[in-house]
Amino acid sequence: MVDFLARNWGNLASVAGLVFSVLAFVFAKRASTAAREARDAALRQSLSADMDGAARTANEINTYLRSEKTDMALLRIGDLMNQTSYLVARWDTRLSKKSKDSLSLARDRLRSMHGILTGNSERGLAPEEKVRLAHDGQRVSEICDEERGTAAKALGN
Repeated sequence: MVDFLARNWGNLASVAGLVFSVLAFVFAKRASTAAREARDAALRQSLSADMDGAARTANEINTYLRSEKTDMALLRIGDLMNQTSYLVARWDTRLSKKSKDSLSLARDRLRSMHGILTGNSERGLAPEEKVRLAHDGQRVSEICDEERGTAAKALGN
């Protein structure tokens, strides 16, 4: 047996090295898959948090509009316009076309609301403008809530 080991030591070491290399490859592949799954989960969590923030801001806008705090509503509208732009740019590869279109629609409605509020800061709002603001604000809130739900669904919540 010792004679066999002495004559075939190099061959046996090569086979052992090959076995360890295969095992290392299998474990590295598993680790890579686990890391990718962890990264994807963290991204989904981050997207969900971003959508949750947008939905909260949209609800604040409606609250300020109902209480006729137009300066605060205007400030939060500007914030949400920036936030929706960020969401579309940041999550471009993760958002569906439907989600991108919905967020773009929300941003357009926010721009319209911003225009109404900045154009009428001196004279006050006409009743039809208040109705339009309430309608647009509600639609923006619905869009943000729908996208928050979509993000939560992707998270598994």
